[in-house]
Amino acid sequence: MTRRFKRKNKRSKSFRAGLIEQYKFRERVEKEEKARKYVLNLSNHELNNEEVLLLSKGLKFIPTPKTKNAKNQIMLSFNEFARKLRCKYHFGGQEKTNNLHPFRIKSGFEPDRGCENLEKYIELTKLELSSIQMRQTHDNLSLRERHAIKQLKSLKDVVILDKEMYKREGEKMLNSPHYEEVEQPNLHEIDNAIMKIIGEMKMNSMFDKETIKYLTSGQTYRVGRLYLLPKIHKLNEQLITNVRHGACNELPIMPPGRPIISQIGTPAERIGHYCDYFLVPIVRMQNTYIKDTSDFINKIESLKLNPDCLLITYDVTSMYTNMTFDEILNAVGRSYNEHTLQSQLELNCPTKQNMLDLLKIILENNYFEFNGKHYRQRIGAAMGAVPSPEICDIRMYEITNAMMSQFQYREKIAFHGRYRDDGFIIYNGTVQEANHLFEIGNAIHDLLKFTYEISETEMTFLDTTVFKGNRFSTQNVLDIKTHMKKTKNFQYLHRESAHPTSVFKGFIKGECYRLLRNTSDNSVLDSALQSFNDKLMLRGYCETETIPIIQEVKHKNRKDLLKPKSAKQRKEKHILVTKFDPRIKGIKKRLMKNWKLISEDSLLKTISQSAPMIAYKKHQNLGDILTSSIVY
Repeated sequence: MTRRFKRKNKRSKSFRAGLIEQYKFRERVEKEEKARKYVLNLSNHELNNEEVLLLSKGLKFIPTPKTKNAKNQIMLSFNEFARKLRCKYHFGGQEKTNNLHPFRIKSGFEPDRGCENLEKYIELTKLELSSIQMRQTHDNLSLRERHAIKQLKSLKDVVILDKEMYKREGEKMLNSPHYEEVEQPNLHEIDNAIMKIIGEMKMNSMFDKETIKYLTSGQTYRVGRLYLLPKIHKLNEQLITNVRHGACNELPIMPPGRPIISQIGTPAERIGHYCDYFLVPIVRMQNTYIKDTSDFINKIESLKLNPDCLLITYDVTSMYTNMTFDEILNAVGRSYNEHTLQSQLELNCPTKQNMLDLLKIILENNYFEFNGKHYRQRIGAAMGAVPSPEICDIRMYEITNAMMSQFQYREKIAFHGRYRDDGFIIYNGTVQEANHLFEIGNAIHDLLKFTYEISETEMTFLDTTVFKGNRFSTQNVLDIKTHMKKTKNFQYLHRESAHPTSVFKGFIKGECYRLLRNTSDNSVLDSALQSFNDKLMLRGYCETETIPIIQEVKHKNRKDLLKPKSAKQRKEKHILVTKFDPRIKGIKKRLMKNWKLISEDSLLKTISQSAPMIAYKKHQNLGDILTSSIVY
């Protein structure tokens, strides 16, 4: 009997173990199937299951950071925190914090030691932080997924897309008349030309100390870099479906690319920021100007419309790259009035000639590298250059005004708003008349062409869908809901990412606020919030953290979210900036333990008005680890 019992017990144990293995296997298969919904592989590299699981987490996913140097990072961060406390004591709390200078450079000033209590607080807190314990936590990636990172990094032919296809798409663009191949540019020569203009402006007292320091402080320059943003939404929907299900024989596939020329670190970067500061107010004064989605909704919901009105959206094809340098500069010259601008800005406005000279240097010296070769843009403003949106917007405003002035039925236009190269029109006329408007527009410019859509019921603009719903039938006011692109895969920030808990809560609340702001019908809002919650569940969230936030947002007043944001007074804050590590807890507690040494000291009352806070910088995410804007 004893033997039989043991044999039976053994069988039952092995049976249970087998069931557990089966359950784990099924769970893994389901996980892999779900993961493939988030990954669109357009290359000829076949991703294995671990690579798919890794990429499905999203490029914003942060792997659990390594333990090495975690404590050193905190101590370095606290040293900077202590330096700022000493600075505030040194300057007696009289630093200007409400209106920071737009061209301010961090000084790195090292003050002398502070008073006794301040130094005592710094030393005691250092001891507290140095004794902080690292707690155990699980790695948010499996060993196989860690290995998948190394595999993907080692691939030499694949960058998200097929590398050869990516290079061919870039070279195809660069063979157009818009670009020309050049020898390696002389960056010092460009810098000298900029400094010559700045020197003349300085002689004419055009700059304050902060601005001249910003524009002339020593930098090491590099040439710009071209990279392409694939327009996945331009691919055929059926093709995308086939790729996801492995039923596509057309790989590798290269979607159209949007050319971005990064000017970070180039001689034109800082002068671009300077020019842009004075050009933004010109764009804001345009009568078709739309600031953002909230501004668009406010303008649309203030209109009582004709029941038979047409909804029209238009797009200007390749606006940035299809304008000549001369037409851009002439448009800026016609719109630039330093006297009008001076009344809106605190800094001295450059003269019209100074502005045009600086913009000309930025446009004519747009050098960049791609695949080991150097190029220069001959036509258009570079997407990636700081002032490009404003200078192209100014010229586009002239073109749309010319189009409207030639349109004989312009009095039938109930609304016209434009955000960069996208426009929205409400028209009280016929489709044939609306077609004629864009025939005029397409005849104005040799390179710029309008594509447009006309509908009697609904239209998409920015991230909203505007339609004639229940409110329109009773009040003649258009209804609005959030627009979701058909290609959107809802790859929200994965819950296992090494981010602080506050980031997850803030992300959920921010998206809920967006849905509330963009939705005029409560029943549509309920459906959108439920769908959002369902998508979060697939990304590892649980309802105990999502439902309270969603319920809180539902009780908010939508009108409050649509109010223009007023400039907030900056409050004096003491912020410890460090990198987040899930193994380290209790930093705030240690910062506060001896804070009374400062808060109760009469000499330190100028810096003790608010308690210290913690702000987290991010570690490298998968995007930083796996992608690069450089093509070798």
